[in-house]
Amino acid sequence: MFFYTFIYSFTNLLKSKLMKMFTKSIIAIIVCVCFAQSMSAQTVGKGAWMLGGSAGFSSTKVKDADGSTTIINITPNVGYFFANDFALGARLNFLSTSAGGNSNSNFGYGPFARFYVTDPIFIQAGIDFEAATLDLNSLFAGDGSTTIHAAVGYSLFLNNSVAIEPSLYINIYNGDEDNLDSDFTRFGLNIGIQAFANHDHGME
Repeated sequence: MFFYTFIYSFTNLLKSKLMKMFTKSIIAIIVCVCFAQSMSAQTVGKGAWMLGGSAGFSSTKVKDADGSTTIINITPNVGYFFANDFALGARLNFLSTSAGGNSNSNFGYGPFARFYVTDPIFIQAGIDFEAATLDLNSLFAGDGSTTIHAAVGYSLFLNNSVAIEPSLYINIYNGDEDNLDSDFTRFGLNIGIQAFANHDHGME
């Protein structure tokens, strides 16, 4: 019993440290890119707000498993540009997972950071805290999973206020072994739409 408890605690500690290292690496990359692109023309100016979201679909075949895992996600978000081309925000994450005839729905929330590398390409990264089911008590008690996410996207501005945003993403899940969304990495394509306030993209 003692040995099992020790292994379980050590595994959780290792996961936590790896996630912290990954998060710090993402922040370091963002900072470096900010300096490298400091002379680029801005895409979104300081003081602007963005409100919108994205949706995605993926089907993943897991090695040595019967069938595939299908995931549908809808992610509304809000963000504020604290500096030219750099925003911090929060998002909600609604996730539906199905595999082997079983399915479940997840709900999560978390912070994110976005930086426009050059007009109109951006990188975005953050972390979501998720409940194993649509149970708010489980979510805020910290009993669910966590997801580190990063993406590279393109803001296709239709006018001064609205942009369509396709993006390629990677999600790294740290879940519950008893759940469909246990530890795995997922790549995919999201299509989003953002509305920008207090922003002038130079279009009529």
